[in-house]
Amino acid sequence: MFVNDPKFGDIVDFARLRQSIRHLYDALLPDFNMHKSLQVGNDLYGDEPDLMIAAGASMLAWMTIIAAGEDEIAEDLKDSLFTLGWTEEEIGSDLLSANTVATPLNDDRDGVDYYLKGRKWLINNSYHADYHTIVAKTDPESSGPRSLSIFLVPQSSCKNWERLETHVLRRMVLTKFDIDGPGRLLGRVGHGLQILQRMAMPSKYQCAYVGVKLLNEAIPASIEHLAKKRIFNENPINFSNVLRQMYNLVLQAAVLNFIYYRALAFSAGSFLQFHGVMLKSWLLLRANELLGQNLLVVGSKGFLADSVIGRNAIDSFVLPVFDGHYTINTLMTAKHAKRYLGASRRADVGERMAIVRHGISSSRAGDQIRAHSRKLRNPDFFDYAQYIEDLDLPVDLDARGIVAAMQSLADELGERDLLMDPEHRYKLGTMLHWMEALLAACEMWKATEEEEYLNAVIMQHNAFVNQFNQIISESALRTRFLGLLRQRPMRCLEAPRDFLLRLYALAQQFAAPREAVVAE
Repeated sequence: MFVNDPKFGDIVDFARLRQSIRHLYDALLPDFNMHKSLQVGNDLYGDEPDLMIAAGASMLAWMTIIAAGEDEIAEDLKDSLFTLGWTEEEIGSDLLSANTVATPLNDDRDGVDYYLKGRKWLINNSYHADYHTIVAKTDPESSGPRSLSIFLVPQSSCKNWERLETHVLRRMVLTKFDIDGPGRLLGRVGHGLQILQRMAMPSKYQCAYVGVKLLNEAIPASIEHLAKKRIFNENPINFSNVLRQMYNLVLQAAVLNFIYYRALAFSAGSFLQFHGVMLKSWLLLRANELLGQNLLVVGSKGFLADSVIGRNAIDSFVLPVFDGHYTINTLMTAKHAKRYLGASRRADVGERMAIVRHGISSSRAGDQIRAHSRKLRNPDFFDYAQYIEDLDLPVDLDARGIVAAMQSLADELGERDLLMDPEHRYKLGTMLHWMEALLAACEMWKATEEEEYLNAVIMQHNAFVNQFNQIISESALRTRFLGLLRQRPMRCLEAPRDFLLRLYALAQQFAAPREAVVAE
């Protein structure tokens, strides 16, 4: 799926990508099954991040047409490649400051034909795409929530492409280019931000899926390498320090796997808003960290061109960038703090475990792209501490103390008028994500009944505590520091290689089975 292009060198074969991408679109219309589409992409494009992200960019742009309610156009253009024409060099992801302008081609302002003029920057697929979904303004002086509209612009309206070289994923083609030509309005004038938000809800899984996939390739590869390599006539996997480092990485990666597939299990409801945001911000950054640590443990092997260990560590750093809004996503989470910490509804452990164990055994249509925004903005939270107590973990985890400490932190930030400060809102949102990661680790232990996963719970608790204490220290707050928990002794009853691979495979058992597709 790669070609040597006379203009760009070794790049994605966009002609073949165009032939195969219909399979991804078919998974989304008419039923809208986001995860099935991701599985189809995995079958088509394997372990090549350049291909997966190029295909993903086109799919997200095509989904924008659906989010605008233009299903007929989306169906007619299933053999096309698309781009997301959002960012501009001067404004980055601050879409409300966009400088691209759309002018009606006739006096009917409710018509669909416009002339667009502007410049887009850092756009994937743009040189080879058939159509661009462009963010633009009909009133260049406006900057409010209703200032943006979305337009479908043919390639013929774009010109002056200039490729932007990147350090990672070099076989993609990112460019900046001018727009100077006709385009068609998608949806209604002034509803661009609403359309983008509707599209973004289910798309929160896409980058997270790639991040988890990179982990699931690199960490087992590291275990296998360390089990074969020899130092001092011994396999490094048998050294206690190496085993401990890989053990910690396996448990942390297991939690990320579980968080992703757990999110799928609950994606049909209001879970989507809060926890989808967590996938797009917190999970992607944690995947970056783990892949970097994994490379350091393995050493020189990871630097070889044929090794997924180093390649995935480097390529993973592009995911939060293409995700584009991980800081904004976390700021959105902070708005839920009061309801998240103060929820009193008692969740049913048995019911949730049944959903986790069986609800993701097959991919299902959820039609999340048409979900009512009011419902998504009001997740149905439950009593955090009571639920952890109901899980009955055999570790001394003070869930009520965690909630009380978080409430104390939020109260002090409010008293000091810091809740409107972006730095502290971001930190508060991040802490809610750490709380949810801890809750997920507790559920992972309950769902698998694997004793070693109790240490995953403790590791998530300690990571939460470290972040919590760091906020207090950095801002010189009065809120009391929290204490760490001790890990339970590691019970390596098998050979180290088999032990680690078994623990990792347990976390992947929740992955929905891949569905075979026929690639052209």
